[in-house]
Amino acid sequence: MNVLIVTGEKSSENYASLLVDALLSIDKNIKLYSLCSNILNKKTVKIGDYRDISTIGVKEAAGIVGKAVKLLSKVKTSLVENNVDMVILMDFPEFNMRMAKFAHKLGIKVVYYISPQVWAWREYRTKALFKYSDLVIPILPFEKTFFNLRGIEKSKVSYFGHPLVDLLHNKLNKDVKTENRILIMPGSRKTEIEHNAEVMLQSAKLLKENLRNFEFVWALPDNISFEYAKQFLEGFDFIKIERDSHSLMQSSYFGILKSGTTTLEAAMLGLPMVVVYRISKTSYSLGKLLIRGVKYISLPNLIAGDKIVEELVGSNITSEQIAVKCLDVCKNKDRYEKLKERLKGIACVLGEYPVTPKIAQKIYSII
Repeated sequence: MNVLIVTGEKSSENYASLLVDALLSIDKNIKLYSLCSNILNKKTVKIGDYRDISTIGVKEAAGIVGKAVKLLSKVKTSLVENNVDMVILMDFPEFNMRMAKFAHKLGIKVVYYISPQVWAWREYRTKALFKYSDLVIPILPFEKTFFNLRGIEKSKVSYFGHPLVDLLHNKLNKDVKTENRILIMPGSRKTEIEHNAEVMLQSAKLLKENLRNFEFVWALPDNISFEYAKQFLEGFDFIKIERDSHSLMQSSYFGILKSGTTTLEAAMLGLPMVVVYRISKTSYSLGKLLIRGVKYISLPNLIAGDKIVEELVGSNITSEQIAVKCLDVCKNKDRYEKLKERLKGIACVLGEYPVTPKIAQKIYSII
């Protein structure tokens, strides 16, 4: 049995790695192929690398269209050459929706694990999503309800929880001493870092004047080299660069984080934060037109249905704005403790450990 897994960024590839382990524990004879980076490289047969076409924003994406078309063609060809029986598509909608349609036409089973955020924008994709997928597995608690309310056949949607429950299981509910540390996380893609690093680092310089006994650490993801990050640190010698973001989240006092999965990880680990999403003016303007009816951009707020953490979104975010939001919490002990308490509730609604083996069993049942 041959299965192809298509990932498009680090978070989904981490979840795919858990899924591969779970599938092989059910059937060790499954032959697994993947579009990946270095996480699935040793667990599957790698057919391509998504990193050259992984970006954010409309303006930024324009420059990699040619590469994306070539990679899509390569992955489509691999379906035929490797006699693939099932494709497991993980997020990455601009690429994977095309893969779903192509695989469906070939009679290949299609599982869409980590479904596109059709509840936020381009809701019309819902029809195509279920036309070309045999099974859709959302990972946010409100997504299954969204699909059910739109009359989607219930047998086509399965929700088991968020795979972060498995990734963070050994760290949840651990009593870790909080250090006087501000954690900075501008993103896991180079394009994200290029948009967010400077304004975040400048805000740290402002905060340093008010939080004199605090240290400042950039938690660098494994896929970004120290050499690349250091080019942004000229004039910011007081900021350290370290790995192991989860341990840093557990022990830090506050975080300045780019919107994305990182904010959900931080919430589950109890880190108060301000969420920043700085993109180009073109992308921001277009996003405002396309995204309707969604009040928040950060996952903790979306899941809670309320503004738990402060958000700064747009093309003109300033370091002063970020610093003010941070100090509003860091200098107010009562507000800080209430925020930590509210963050504790996030993990409770994301499913019961272990999540991934249940997902793997469901996927295996339809092969």
